Amino acid sequence: MIRLVFLSLAAVLAFCGHGTANAATTGKAETLDCLTEMNAARAAAGLAGFEKASKEGQVLPEDSSEGRQIVASDLWNEICQNLVGEANRPQEATKLVGTLAYYFGEKNCEAAVEYWNEAFSLFKNEIPPAFTASSSKNVYNDKAVSFVALYNPKESPVASCAFATCTTPGASAADPPTQPGDADSGPSRRLQEESKITTAVMCLINPEALNPNVAPFTEDEWKKIVRALGSSGISPIRPSLTLGVILATFAYGLI
Repeated sequence: MIRLVFLSLAAVLAFCGHGTANAATTGKAETLDCLTEMNAARAAAGLAGFEKASKEGQVLPEDSSEGRQIVASDLWNEICQNLVGEANRPQEATKLVGTLAYYFGEKNCEAAVEYWNEAFSLFKNEIPPAFTASSSKNVYNDKAVSFVALYNPKESPVASCAFATCTTPGASAADPPTQPGDADSGPSRRLQEESKITTAVMCLINPEALNPNVAPFTEDEWKKIVRALGSSGISPIRPSLTLGVILATFAYGLI
């Protein structure tokens, strides 16, 4: 099942009922090709590149097409409502499988990859722990999950990316009441605030990057990622003193 944003689907369902009442955020998406930028980061870490996902349930659809089980319009409404914190009862999202990496911002794959790479610092220069109930709360926030998904070391990795646009209608408010005796007094009008637009780059990655009670990387895989982030220049992270020591140790082959 999909890890919608940084929550498991079960958590998303439990989340229902905790949101803005009468919310009506709608969503739409366009297909986005981020494989070049993502695979550049992976290649630096010695990982195989993502192939373009094609199987039902592994593709983020731009629109609905004949023969597909997922209704794209409903799917993006569900995803957008979750992104902005509205309550919903996802149905189409349950038909997706994999791990979702996302970046709030403009339609820029390079910026998305840089943002995901920034999550390296969240692991405090230690190999990411096994995915458990405890670590999911203390370690694996949305950014950390996106990082792990980007460097998913499993065989035959595939990815599907899209640029989502979420529109939340502005709230309505009544005009201030008129004073008694005013010549123009009459029924109050409803004032409509401007709609809020939220955009995000989203990539659905398979196989699923996080599995219960299993560390996402071996020690050797993690060493290669550390080297890549310290030398390739694809991340804006400035290596800490500790990271510098780690990289130096790797360079001399002492680990």
